[in-house]
Amino acid sequence: MKIAIAQMNSTPGAFDATVSSMAAYGRRAEELGADLLVFGAPVLMGPDPMGLAANEAYLLDATRALGALAEQIGVPALVPYTSNITGVPTYDVAYVRDGAAVPISLTSMLDAIGPGSVDAVARGIRERLDADARLGDAGGQAARLIDPAVIEVGGAHVGVALSLGDLDAFCAGDLDADVICLMPVDGYDTDDETTSLAPAVSDGCFVPEAADADAWLAVAGASGAYEDMVYCGGSFVMAPWGELAAAASSFGEELLVCDVDVRSEGPLAEPVAPPAYDRATLLWRSAATSVRDQVNKRGLSGVALVVDGSLASAATAAVAVDAVGPLRVHALVWAEEDALADARELVRNLRIRDVDELSARGLEVAAEALGGDGEEGVVSSLVETRLGTLAAAGELLALSCADKTMLAVGTGALAATPVVRACAFAPFGDVYRSDVAAAARKRNAVSPVIPAGCLARLRVPTGLGLEQAAQTDELRLSELDALLLLRIERGAGVGELAGSRLGEQGVALVLERLRALEAWRRQGPAYPVVSARSLGEAQRPAMDAWKDRPADEAAASRLVSSVADVISQPRQRPMRPAQKASAATGAQVPAPGMPVSFSISPEAAGQMAPRISELMGYLKELSDGRRLRGEQGGTWPGGMFSDN
Repeated sequence: MKIAIAQMNSTPGAFDATVSSMAAYGRRAEELGADLLVFGAPVLMGPDPMGLAANEAYLLDATRALGALAEQIGVPALVPYTSNITGVPTYDVAYVRDGAAVPISLTSMLDAIGPGSVDAVARGIRERLDADARLGDAGGQAARLIDPAVIEVGGAHVGVALSLGDLDAFCAGDLDADVICLMPVDGYDTDDETTSLAPAVSDGCFVPEAADADAWLAVAGASGAYEDMVYCGGSFVMAPWGELAAAASSFGEELLVCDVDVRSEGPLAEPVAPPAYDRATLLWRSAATSVRDQVNKRGLSGVALVVDGSLASAATAAVAVDAVGPLRVHALVWAEEDALADARELVRNLRIRDVDELSARGLEVAAEALGGDGEEGVVSSLVETRLGTLAAAGELLALSCADKTMLAVGTGALAATPVVRACAFAPFGDVYRSDVAAAARKRNAVSPVIPAGCLARLRVPTGLGLEQAAQTDELRLSELDALLLLRIERGAGVGELAGSRLGEQGVALVLERLRALEAWRRQGPAYPVVSARSLGEAQRPAMDAWKDRPADEAAASRLVSSVADVISQPRQRPMRPAQKASAATGAQVPAPGMPVSFSISPEAAGQMAPRISELMGYLKELSDGRRLRGEQGGTWPGGMFSDN
């Protein structure tokens, strides 16, 4: 069997152009003798059409596009798309062959329901969907209709999966397949190495899944940016024993073709060495890809940005040039003294020709005229206003240099300046500044375009007690970012953050700043989501006054005791008087529906109280469908960075 993977970039909704490109991949695959062509998840409609998924005209055009593709393509193909059969956006995969596009999930559901009248089948579908909604994540981007499916292609059983969770069904033995086609819906996540696909194989990822499923694994990755998601390519084909048979490049478009012998037991005659996993490089390239596609897919001319000599602005300028080239970048230089010299050197190194240098003194005068007394916040707002005007006049994408650290806690003690325009796009808006610095240094190793002064100008947020936490700006920033990561990505409470060098007062200041800037962040820029949990996903009500504080173990102990007392008291709930004797022991056992009575000592309650937070964390991970962190092999056995 020969499998082809079309690793391509597309513009969602541009159905005619997309079908034309897909058909071209189909012709090449047919010429190479492929038996099956697999496309990435966002190829036709993107990862999430949002409100368009409820628009009948949009869905009709998407259906017509699938029909047009079926007429133009000569090799059987798997095409993910989004339907609205459940009333909410729902992922499915169309099996395109013989001039028809068959929805796999819907067809499998009809087979499971069996024959019957139209009313009976409709009732069966509704019951099945309701059951899935109760079991699945109804609030997610898209709910899964049924379990992953298996189809027959050229005499081989081919499994269809859209996530690693779907892949687990094959690993657990619930479904059997000779080849599993995985088309991940989720984009690149710097906190999850597996989302880089082929590079992750170098660290042993996907090998256990292929072995457990005892099947060939064909992973079809997309390449490109779609709204706030970035796909980094890296498609591959892996043998059941873990060797790579073929691998595509990261962030490139290509057709990957591979022969698969489902009867072979290995080893491969010519296995492919997996590419190395380099987190900093992947992060940088994902930021550049997001900028490039934001410009090109929206039909803009280029980008406009501010260069002020800081690390954040230098990294943004460099990634913009890597994305669209120096001739499509317009830079506003605004800095003083040493920072001004570094800003000028940066634009020369990047060969940006369209440069406007703003007068620092003129901005201060304008700020004073507005009653700001030359304050930095007012001046920065004027610069941002100039940037927005420039972008609008030239049909440019306004880039913000805001990173996750800045969006979380701002820049100073009193205000989160500058005011970030809502129309801007921040390539590093979901990346902590420590990681931005690491990625910028990695980029400079390729060609040293960012001046040393910019790399050193980290601009650590003030007013958070960081001066006492470490001796250098880099260490202070690292400590701050580590605390923010534990809070935002892992949901750590005050008690769990107590190990930070910032101390109890510093932790309180950071959390208060994070809470106080909630409303301000909502005015901020859009950004690609490349972490396990972005600030947008970690939102809280802006008018909620609750503040986290260290747990009161005595109060927690009393709470545990009171809950246990309620559970253990039969009078709290009606109970059946009749009891049955156990056949094995003769002991009395509770009748069905009868509450189990037990008691808990104050000592036991006191021991349980400090573990409540940890227990809730485990329960949350299990409810999210994730493995426990301890199962993945942590680096640190304990402390702030423990995975246990």
